[in-house]
Order: sequence, then C-alpha cells, then structure tokens
Amino acid sequence: MTRGRHRSLLIAVLLAGGATLAGCSAAAPGDGEPSTASTSPSSSASATATATPAASEEPTTEPAAATCETVLTEEAYASLAADGLDPVELGESTFYPIADDLVAAGALACKWGKPSSDITMTVVQLSGIDVAASEWPAALAAEGYVETGDPVPGAYTGPPEPGTGMPSAVIVTPDRLTFISAPSHATDIAPAS
Repeated sequence: MTRGRHRSLLIAVLLAGGATLAGCSAAAPGDGEPSTASTSPSSSASATATATPAASEEPTTEPAAATCETVLTEEAYASLAADGLDPVELGESTFYPIADDLVAAGALACKWGKPSSDITMTVVQLSGIDVAASEWPAALAAEGYVETGDPVPGAYTGPPEPGTGMPSAVIVTPDRLTFISAPSHATDIAPAS
C-alpha cells in the first residue's frame, strides 16, 4: 500500500466515523437508531419551540400574594360594608408591635374603619416565607402570643391590649403570618389561593 493510498483510506475512515457520530448525536434519547430528521436551523428551532412549553408547564407552588381586596372572605367584605366599615389609611403605625414588625418586613397591611368612631379592624399579612425556619416564632413568643388554635387552627392569641382590653391574634401557616386585630374575625381571613 502506498503512502498516498494509505492517506486516502485514513481520510475515508475518519469521514465515515464523523458521519456515524453525527448520526448518533441526532438520535432521540433512548432510540437505538439515528434520526432521519433534518438538522437544518428550522428543525432545530422547532425542536427548541417544542421543548419550551414543557418547561413553562411546571406547576407553580407559590400562591398569589393577597391584596386588601382579597385577604378576607367575600362574606367578611359584605359584613364590613353592612357594619359601615370602609378601607382607611393605615397611618404610621398599626399600634400593635408585632403587626408593625410584619409591616417593616414587607407585609401587606390593610385597615377598615367606621367614620366618626374608633371602630377599626386591621389585617397584616406576610407571605412567601418559611415560618418555621424564620425568626417569627420567637418574635411571637417574645410579644406574648400563645398558640390557642382558637377560633381557627394555627391561631396565636396575644395579650390583651391596654386601651381596649381585647387581644389580637396571629394566624400561623407554613408560608405566611396573618395578624388580625380582633381574634373573633380570624375566620374572615381568606385561605391562600
């Protein structure tokens, strides 16, 4: 075999090996056979386009954040309206230390009040957190909140407020804390959606 012929044979073997490898890379996963699909840019783009929806179909586990229009149940909003309580400005403080701490941490803060009276209801909700791994259980205990489960599971009742003599409550779930100024209204909190 001459040197020129040997080189031609080597080139032919390398080209055949490259073609075989290219055929293997075009095979679908799990196929034992090379794909006959074209590897033109348009078929690559359609393969990418088909893969994209699968990635976006992953279920979202994080519920939507509440607003002052969704944090309560529909019945609670109807009851507030019937009692003459309208949304009012929260002001600089909620007058509840644990609620102010939640607001400082980025919580949603809502307040309803009856005109020409001191009747109000305040709801503060911090969501999207891992409550058990956070500093909040210790903060609740430091403020005198005790788990009572009354009137809803996960309710922590606070000490009586000096001005009203009424306690407040914080409803604790795995991913949110919801402060409510009157424990009797804890049933008015909408479940996470």
